[in-house]
Amino acid sequence: MENAQSPRILVIEDNEELSTSLTLYLESQDYDVTMTTDGESGHEEAASLPGYDLIILDAKLPDRDGFAVLRQARAEGVQTPVLMLTGLGGHEHKMQGFQSGADDYLTKPFATEELMARIEVLLRREAQAIEEGGVFEVGGLTVDLDGNTVTRNGKPVKLTDLEYALLEYLIRRRGRTATREQILRDVWNLPAEVETRTIDRHVNALRDVMDGDEESQWAIRSVYGIGYKLVGATHVEEDPSGNASDEGAEAANV
Repeated sequence: MENAQSPRILVIEDNEELSTSLTLYLESQDYDVTMTTDGESGHEEAASLPGYDLIILDAKLPDRDGFAVLRQARAEGVQTPVLMLTGLGGHEHKMQGFQSGADDYLTKPFATEELMARIEVLLRREAQAIEEGGVFEVGGLTVDLDGNTVTRNGKPVKLTDLEYALLEYLIRRRGRTATREQILRDVWNLPAEVETRTIDRHVNALRDVMDGDEESQWAIRSVYGIGYKLVGATHVEEDPSGNASDEGAEAANV
């Protein structure tokens, strides 16, 4: 199926019967599914562009285990939610999965209803993170996503509409790599296959008004060959008077 509006799920599972049945069932639930059966091709697909909305990853694969695949993918900037499947139900194996970067863990055999519930929770959690509002501090800027304003030391910062849209997009996905294809699609409303250096110019314009003179200090980090990632953003809670307060500031997941 090729429905651009359907969440894209990657299934990395070497059991042919299980992977085929999973793929057919998920497609029947209107998901766009890609299937791989080993760690090497699974890793390549997980890191491919554009990124997936969810990865279902078997812990035991024929060439290298799912834990190693996941650790490498996370090290390379892949922030896609991952649901691990395994026949190993012990506490130490679950901890190994979470320490490798898994978002959830499901032991085989499992009921289809439980799998679907966990998939929906992970996709909903990701959607809520993208849609949240509030006030954020990052790179010396204070960004009010509800009021669509950007200030620095209390003074307005002038940004073009596209610069603000890009900054907001990266804040909502803070700590996660946004691929060039995703940015073109979601910020510029352009097809993923369009190639443009416009993204780089807008990123540089944002860096010019943010803290950091060197690459290691930039809040907007380049993930070379993939895209960009915003780090160091802090979600600032507001006090009852409506003023942003640093007390109780909640550090973003970066």
